[in-house]
Amino acid sequence: MSDTPSERDNWEMHDEMTGFMSAVYGKQHVRMAAVALGNGDLLVISPGVPTSEARFAALEKAGKPRFLLAPNHFHNGGIATWHARYPDAIVVAHPHALPRLRKQVPGVPFEDLTRLEAALPGHLRLFGPPMAKQGETWLSVRMQSGNAWFVTDGIINEKRMAGGLLGAVFRLIGFRAQLMTNPLFKRLFLRDKAAYKTWVCGQLDADHPVLFVPSHGVPLLGADVTEKLRAVTVAA
Repeated sequence: MSDTPSERDNWEMHDEMTGFMSAVYGKQHVRMAAVALGNGDLLVISPGVPTSEARFAALEKAGKPRFLLAPNHFHNGGIATWHARYPDAIVVAHPHALPRLRKQVPGVPFEDLTRLEAALPGHLRLFGPPMAKQGETWLSVRMQSGNAWFVTDGIINEKRMAGGLLGAVFRLIGFRAQLMTNPLFKRLFLRDKAAYKTWVCGQLDADHPVLFVPSHGVPLLGADVTEKLRAVTVAA
């Protein structure tokens, strides 16, 4: 079933106080996120296409994109379009992601995360598994109700699988319609799986997120989110 026009145009607001919101784009229903930095500036993570004029307009009511973050070296399909629309926005990524991004999106001036991290207000934190080869970068948002995580490829929460041959291939690889560690991320992009599990559990202990917003799949909200994320991490 395809999205309705309103679904394609809307942003889902997760937290009014911080301006943390997300939107789904493309045939694969990938999720991008945006959050307020203050003074009318926005950080947009994994900016994607196609995106309608109505969706851009809805975003611009919240502020102007100041930073565009490619959260690893694969999530780059919308960077050129967004940078053309917002030429003053600073395009950033983790240093591990920069070599491939600069080849895949020539003409876009990518920087590392230094300027973005300096611009983050105290309730926002960028973090990512140091053992991830592709520069995986996540966001933690301190909301009034607790912490939220936006995760790109490491942990997914799909509710349905693709059909046909593509779905069969995904199932063979290990994908399921459930909260889980991404099988491809685990197999191809982690240098040390044991260290990754320890790292994620440590981050969960520090943040105790009550909201999980994945780039792939549907959000989870509740007091049990931390333990659900811990369980799928330990089981990976």
